[in-house]
Amino acid sequence: MNEAYLEVLRPGINTTIQDKGRFHLYHIGITASGAMDQRNFRIANSIVGNKVNNPVIEFAYQGPLIRYRGDKINFVITGDVIFKIIKGDKEIQGNCYENYSIKDGDEINIISTNKSVYGYLAFGGELDIKLQWNS
Repeated sequence: MNEAYLEVLRPGINTTIQDKGRFHLYHIGITASGAMDQRNFRIANSIVGNKVNNPVIEFAYQGPLIRYRGDKINFVITGDVIFKIIKGDKEIQGNCYENYSIKDGDEINIISTNKSVYGYLAFGGELDIKLQWNS
């Protein structure tokens, strides 16, 4: 398979793509923005071996249900999050801050955060997304 992609089966609550933010636009009144929890954002990228500012999927309270299409890839979820990995008929209870691999047709079901608001999903490699103002 040449290009990998994600099928969003359920979007979750306030699911966005975030990086560390933009720090070059204060002069025109635009704040840095970026990931709400910078610590877990950076940890997610570190665990999968990405550059510190690679975009990740940020979600609040409930995350997305995603089906992966493509060659084998690794991912991590950071924060205090309850999630499952679905590989065919098999469901695996996920552990945060642990590196997992998935392949074509596998699903990630981010059920909810636990005693927290935000969680982060990072994939090894770069997401092919259009940047806005270098962020």
